[in-house]
Amino acid sequence: MEPAARKRPAKPSTGETPPRRTRVDRDSVLFALGELVRREVDLDALLAQVIDTVTRAMDADRGTFYLVDRARGELFSKAAHLPELREIRLKVGQGIAGHVARTGEAINLSHTEGDPRFYGAIDRATNYATRSMLCVPVLDRAGEILGVLQLLNKKGAAFDDDDEALLRALASQVAMLVESTSLYGQLRAPTGGPLRYRFNGVVGGGARMRRVYDLVTRAAGTDATVLITGETGTGKGLIARAIHYNSPRAGRPFVAVDCASLPATLIENELFGHERGAYTGADQRSVGKFEAADGGTVFLDELGEVPLTLQSKLLRVLQDREFERVGGRKTLKVDVRILAATNRNLEDMVARQRFREDLYYRLRVLSLAMPPLRERGPEDLEQLAYHFLAGFAQRHNKQVVRFSPPALARLHAHSWPGNIRELENCIEGAVVLSVGDAIEVADLPLPADPRELPAAGRKAGRGGADLARLSWNEMEKLYIEAVLAAHDGNRSGAARAMGIGRATLLRKIKTLKIRA
Repeated sequence: MEPAARKRPAKPSTGETPPRRTRVDRDSVLFALGELVRREVDLDALLAQVIDTVTRAMDADRGTFYLVDRARGELFSKAAHLPELREIRLKVGQGIAGHVARTGEAINLSHTEGDPRFYGAIDRATNYATRSMLCVPVLDRAGEILGVLQLLNKKGAAFDDDDEALLRALASQVAMLVESTSLYGQLRAPTGGPLRYRFNGVVGGGARMRRVYDLVTRAAGTDATVLITGETGTGKGLIARAIHYNSPRAGRPFVAVDCASLPATLIENELFGHERGAYTGADQRSVGKFEAADGGTVFLDELGEVPLTLQSKLLRVLQDREFERVGGRKTLKVDVRILAATNRNLEDMVARQRFREDLYYRLRVLSLAMPPLRERGPEDLEQLAYHFLAGFAQRHNKQVVRFSPPALARLHAHSWPGNIRELENCIEGAVVLSVGDAIEVADLPLPADPRELPAAGRKAGRGGADLARLSWNEMEKLYIEAVLAAHDGNRSGAARAMGIGRATLLRKIKTLKIRA
């Protein structure tokens, strides 16, 4: 029997022609999937939701998303309606999905029986009968095959051309999802290796980050207050979002407050809101962040910047979940979870009486320390670099897909005082400057590698200080002074070059007593 691929599907057994999927239906399905992609949840759970959405939208009985593991020359089921088996593995070229992974062509079978490409061993292992099948490749922005989307047994009919067009569009959405996570960098990395990732938007699978993921997983299922510490640019905000979006409060608001960007006189109003007439210009009632987040999570970023005079009110919210608006007398109750982050040493601030001790202990019910990039190991650095490379190449419409070996070596040699934000800005600059398919050393907006300088030249700052003898604060001060000098004192430009916010730079200038 000739293969049934591409044959016009038969009408359903009722004798009625199935209604064609309208443009509105198609757009609503794509929108629903796009909303799923934008959610920051555990990636395995997200992929499972995607497959559920696609399968329901296509009136199919089962769906599977296969990833291509190039290192092994195999496909493996990453998300599937597969109650009988934990995983399916196929060789590239084996079965219908394997054929799609090898050739990149879509296959629509109205009948699988007699098709020589059909691999019946899976049906036998699962005691399932595959009658019809629609299978399309999942392509990344460079046109390479990341995986395969497969649907089985459309209900009451066979898959038609409209179904194939919609599944192709959905496959593009799935590709966007994969490309937005650490999984894409690991699939594309030339070294291959095991596929390790965890949360959407959080990249890295080294030992230090695996400990962070474990704490996030355990914290997410509770309502406990979490204090996230770490240097600027280490990803504290992403981890706070991961905790929220993997918690029972995921469907409720996540409200972030950057305490460092607000003047001290405005933080109370921002957090608690105000009543009409509370002060000159308050011509109507305003709802604060805690009230807006009722039922959800409030994330207090750079908590160490909250004035001492306001800390008692914050303590009350932590203890009793109640407060009054500025200028108000009515006590308001809220149901919120509080997450906080800081790059300051709060214990030191407590010792110097600049932070309330009782508030500090209320905050650190659970404590999570984000490692700086320089301590995360070469594997994480490379995964992050490829992750940013893929995103910025697409944004700037560039064909660059890899780093040259010297460029990778240069990335590993840099100390990254600005952490992940500095790396992100560095990769974007390199993508913009690139002219071929690879990032070269000359494309990287980094200072000269200090290891390539003679020993006498390994001096910096006033008085020619020996870098090896400086404290981290002294090193950071020298770095900021050098970047400011390179930008002729322009603080906004210097902040962008360092991958930090202008408010953060201003705070560092003040804290480190930098003359600028």
